[in-house]
Parts: sequence; structure tokens; C-alpha cells
Amino acid sequence: MTPNLEQPKTIEELRNWFKENGYEPATTRFFAGVDVRSPKAFGVYKNEFGEFVVYKNKADGTRAIRYQGEDEEFAVHELYQRFQEEIINQQTRWIAKHRADGPVPVFIYDSEPKPKPVSRVHVVLFIVLAFCSYYFSLQFFLWLQNSRGLNLSIIPYTAPIVVMAFALLAFRAYIQNQSLSQSIKSMPKSFKKGCPIFLMILVMISVLGDINPQHNGYYSINNQLYYRAGSNWYHYNDYSDDWNRSYNVPSAFTSSNWEDYQNTSSHHGSYTSFESTYYYKNWKTDSSSSGSSYSNDDDHDWSSNDWDSSYTDWNSDW
Repeated sequence: MTPNLEQPKTIEELRNWFKENGYEPATTRFFAGVDVRSPKAFGVYKNEFGEFVVYKNKADGTRAIRYQGEDEEFAVHELYQRFQEEIINQQTRWIAKHRADGPVPVFIYDSEPKPKPVSRVHVVLFIVLAFCSYYFSLQFFLWLQNSRGLNLSIIPYTAPIVVMAFALLAFRAYIQNQSLSQSIKSMPKSFKKGCPIFLMILVMISVLGDINPQHNGYYSINNQLYYRAGSNWYHYNDYSDDWNRSYNVPSAFTSSNWEDYQNTSSHHGSYTSFESTYYYKNWKTDSSSSGSSYSNDDDHDWSSNDWDSSYTDWNSDW
């Protein structure tokens, strides 16, 4: 994603931002540095008088001018913010199109378990493998989150469970001289009864959302203000008096001392409440609907390749 905390400030930076993030102008209909005259297009360019023009060509071919002046950074900001809104619109429409109610698959194992004698050595190895697979994978994900400043949400605490379960299944298959699929089919009834309950607990944690060692809310450092909303971070731009998505945050926010920064004390001056932004409303909407069943033919998250310009409102002025 974007290589820095700041949003693009020049037309060239915006053009590079589109390219780096996989947004093709021909698909999105957002153009940086081009005066497109055909219908259904957004853009910003510098005219022959040295003015920066932000425009929208509507479906009927008429043009609405959003801004025309000498401030390039403001002009780029206007188009960039409109593009961020359109991303949310694209994601919302895509999810609504692909959402479908369907039964949760239930796997039934036909064969009865075939217990085999297990030695003390096997028991010891089983315990050691369980501890090592969980502990080292947990440490890896925590290192990845803290050293790289990544927002992994609950992944560092759920992924090790999956790693440990897979390791133990593989070990069980090994000592019983079975394939992994045969070992799974021969699981004891007690395990088959307890496994769905365990999975339901993980699902409930995910549905409740944002349950992790850190909390949502405001963070500040060196007069810079941020807001954590689930696994996403947002940065307050004092110049434009607006909030922007941040793809990289100070490592202090994901360190063991993160609570020291969960405040607004280091930010001087006034700021617009994050709770009044469409980012916040979209996050809350996603959180409230995360428990509904969802499936799609492609089985993937939305990406720039799923962009459909027909979802864009081409009749409004902006």
C-alpha cells in the first residue's frame, strides 16, 4: 500500500499512488494529470493558465468543476478524498452483490475411532509439540506485529491455535501410521463433539470484533493524532482538517507500552471527531453485520480488480 503516512500532495504523487495500489484509471475512471473529456470521469490536471482543476464529467457529458485554483495540494486532496469515498462505495456494493444466505457445511465422519496403544514417549512428545508449536508461532506473530508495526488484530492469538492443531493432527497421523485424512476421520467422538464448540468460540470472538490486546480509539505521538478502528488505522491531517486512512503507524502503538499513547494529549489544537466521519460509520456497519452468513463464487476479499464503475453515481455534481 502507500509507502508513507501522508496522502499524495501532488498530481505526480497521486498518479504514483494509483499505480502502486493497482488502481487503473481506465477501470476506476479517476485520472491524475489528464483532462478527460468523455463522460463518466473524475480527474485533476493543470491547465494552460497554471491553475489546478478538479472536475467530474457526469453521465450526460456535462462537467462539474469541484475546484479551480493555484493550490495543487488542495486540488489533489479533493480528488483523493472522493476516491476514498468511492472505494467504500465499491466495497459496499460488491459485498451486497455477493452476499448470500446458505447453510453452514457440516462434516460427518463415517468411521468409528480405532484406538491404539500410546507409549509414554508419545505422550511426552505430544505435549512438547503442542507447547512448541503454539509458543513459537505466537512469538512469531507478535514479533511480526510489534517489529513491523502491522495491524494483525486477533491473528497473533488465533493463528497459533490453528498451527498447534495442525501439528498435533499430523503427529497423531504419524504415530498411527495413517494419512492425515484417515487420522481426521478416526477422531474420537468426544473430540468431534468438542471441536464444533471450540470453533464456535473462535467465531464468536471474531463476530464480537476487535477483541485484541489493544483497544480502538484515539492515539497520539509527536503532535500526530491517530484513530484505531478494528484492524485499520487513520491519521488526522491538520492541513486539510480531515481524517485519512493510514497504512503504516508508529511502532510504539503496537508495542507493549501502547497504553501510554492511547490519548489525544500530544496533539495540539482542535480536530474533527473521528466518530463523525464516514470511516467510522462504515466500520460500525461492518462490525454489526459481520455475524451474517456470507459466501461468494470467487471466495476472496474485495480488491481493485473487482472495481465496477457502474456502481459510481455519475449523475450528481460530485
